[in-house]
Amino acid sequence: MGVAFVLAGLGLVALPGALRPIGRRLAPSDWARLSAAALVGGFGVFELGLVFYAAPTVLSASGAFGLASLCLQMLGGVAPGGAAAGWAAGVLAVVVAGSGALALDRARRVRRGTWVERCIGEHARLGHHDLVVLPSDELAAFSVGCQGGQNYQGGQVVVSSGLVAALCPDELAAVLAHEAAHLDHRHQRYLSVASVVRHGLAFFPPAKHSARALVVALERWADEVAVGVVEDGRDRLRSALRRVTASMVGVEVAAFSAADTVAERLAALDGPPPGLAVAPLGLLYSPGFALCVASVTGFGVWIGNLQMLFQMSGHCPL
Repeated sequence: MGVAFVLAGLGLVALPGALRPIGRRLAPSDWARLSAAALVGGFGVFELGLVFYAAPTVLSASGAFGLASLCLQMLGGVAPGGAAAGWAAGVLAVVVAGSGALALDRARRVRRGTWVERCIGEHARLGHHDLVVLPSDELAAFSVGCQGGQNYQGGQVVVSSGLVAALCPDELAAVLAHEAAHLDHRHQRYLSVASVVRHGLAFFPPAKHSARALVVALERWADEVAVGVVEDGRDRLRSALRRVTASMVGVEVAAFSAADTVAERLAALDGPPPGLAVAPLGLLYSPGFALCVASVTGFGVWIGNLQMLFQMSGHCPL
């Protein structure tokens, strides 16, 4: 049972990366939500599978003297592979959970650290968000979710004075609408999911590709919101992306990954808004649905075994 949960969890985590070519044809908001659901579900099922796999070994080591042989046999059937495999699963469960928790804490600290205080830059209102223009010649634009204790209802949209000077007013409006969309739709929560999965399952290469798929989907989601706000939005946003990308590629080698992300967004903006017919959409959903059904069925079987064990506890010395 534990092995089945582990494999199902890894399968769910791998889905967004494996189905990314088809997912690009979905509305970005739908694809982002599907990717996030697969990552959250897969991470949880994988961790649960490790716990199930390790439980017999850990229980035996902590109180084998009080467990009757019948109870041990029932638990032992859940996790084949012997004590070594059980302990390995237990250690991995702790490492995965700990790495994910550290990644989540790091993401929160980064958000707190990037909040711009009132004494820095020029502050204005952008809807219900705070617009900050930093005195910098670098081309930069990002958003920060609302921090506890701040006086703003929303978050911050931060741009550099260099970006303001480099873009025409319509292009700048498209960039601001893009960043505001991240805040309005709470994309930082999705980014936290991507970070937890990428770091918690760092040993599993498909996790990185799936997390990447989610991040790009969020950027395209914000793009589609922005193009609906600004007149000639697709042209304006595409032009702004090209200006910023050209500068980024010439400045830092680390920006090449960002340029790769922008390339997919530019390709999406060159065409009409994405949409997918019902039949291909059903195909896209079916692997994740099958894995979810298998996981729920397996969990139900395990709960049934657990209930039987509890009922037998009166006959087994604990």
